[in-house]
Amino acid sequence: MAAWPGGNCPDCGDFMPPNLITCQTCRAMLNPDLKVSFVDVPDFIPLKEIESDELEDSGSAIIESPEKVGLQVLLIEPKGIFYRCPGCNEELKIPGQFLESNVQCNRCSHGFRMDLKENFDRVAATYVDCPYCKNRIRSSIEMNNCNVQCVHCQGALHTKFKPND
Repeated sequence: MAAWPGGNCPDCGDFMPPNLITCQTCRAMLNPDLKVSFVDVPDFIPLKEIESDELEDSGSAIIESPEKVGLQVLLIEPKGIFYRCPGCNEELKIPGQFLESNVQCNRCSHGFRMDLKENFDRVAATYVDCPYCKNRIRSSIEMNNCNVQCVHCQGALHTKFKPND
């Protein structure tokens, strides 16, 4: 099967440049070795609707955005926080399961209890995994409990961070 060498279309007679498959004027096949085929459209299969209580059980929910009418954003809780060590003031990444535990700084070895009610001012930021693209997002503490947008995929989400609730 040779490529179209260029020349006049066999159906309409208009000149067509080389390496085309169909005529740009009449859409006729330029290469007699090629045949028109059709794609079968698959049957429509409706997906199961997810109930709002199922979303809440999974730790996520869809809420209406107060800022934009009609925009729904995904409500998610942070995976952990960035916390400034009381010993050396370096920022530590603390996973959520250790928020009510005794922890130790891996830089200065200072041990302390993670009590966010008393030391909330030491929280620098939170982090979440984007539910759309699965990339990790750092969110400053001022942007928590607000609608935010993923920097990787521009997915809308609402981070919900309320310590010790």
